[in-house]
Amino acid sequence: MRHNVEDDKIVHKPVMWKEVLKFAGKVQEAGDNIFADCTLGEGGHSKLLLETYKDLRIIAFERDPEILEIAKRRLEEYSGRIEFINDNFADIEGYLGTKKQKLSGFLYDFGISSYHFEKSGRGFSFTGNEPLDMRLDKRKDLNAYYIANKYPENKIREIFWEYGEERWAKRIAKIICERRKLKSIETSDELADIVKSAIPAKFRVRNIHPATRVFQAIRIEVNDELNSIRKSLNDAHKYLATGGMIIAISFHSLEDRIVKDQFRRLAKGCVCGLPPQQCMCDGKPLVEILTKKPFTPSEEELEENRRSRSAKLRACRKV
Repeated sequence: MRHNVEDDKIVHKPVMWKEVLKFAGKVQEAGDNIFADCTLGEGGHSKLLLETYKDLRIIAFERDPEILEIAKRRLEEYSGRIEFINDNFADIEGYLGTKKQKLSGFLYDFGISSYHFEKSGRGFSFTGNEPLDMRLDKRKDLNAYYIANKYPENKIREIFWEYGEERWAKRIAKIICERRKLKSIETSDELADIVKSAIPAKFRVRNIHPATRVFQAIRIEVNDELNSIRKSLNDAHKYLATGGMIIAISFHSLEDRIVKDQFRRLAKGCVCGLPPQQCMCDGKPLVEILTKKPFTPSEEELEENRRSRSAKLRACRKV
């Protein structure tokens, strides 16, 4: 989850900013000194990179046009060094494939911005009374309302289990489908109350809202988040200069698992994505993994920003 914002000023440093700057500093001589910030958000990481490395240029991807406008205002003083692209990072190949530059790095900060939880009004938070939406890009058709009210019970159960790792997926899906027969589920707090009622009190995890995993699962389904991560990571290495890095910050096990798997595949020379027994790639390593174990936030960072507690950073370098 990225930093909070207020009155057009960055209040908190973005997650794991020291580690990001450290890795970025090691690739200044690689390629054309261009970084792709694939998850621009409110612009926190890009701002720090541009401030710290005066010759660096950035290509910034952000799929939410509302938050992109916030970032543009924040980064106005660097307008000559940053290119803004309003699109999903899954589509980087469509933009970078026509360019001749070799990039020195790709940065991913997965997860949802504080803006989306606190200010977007799209039902990302289970603590608010907001319309069920959860789209990062409102130009897309699928939203959380449709999933809650139109998806068949077996499909709801499947996404709760697969994307939320929710042990009560079957029971929650059943009760959602029973309730929507009586009345459409319109708002985030309605859905949260239904989920809470489906999980017996003695099985609820202390200090974690019972609807946390369900909201995560619906959000991932709405925005096709995991497939976007797989595709983008698989494409990114093609546009890296030798010595360039991919830096990825994840916030839950599903994201981290994909990053780890994609880095391992690239380290083994695999770009096809097929199971090992079917892979026909030549096996020549494409990257070197730099993080045997993922970096996690320091105690100092956790004190400043509790929302960073689940963050994990992994990095690899093109060989």
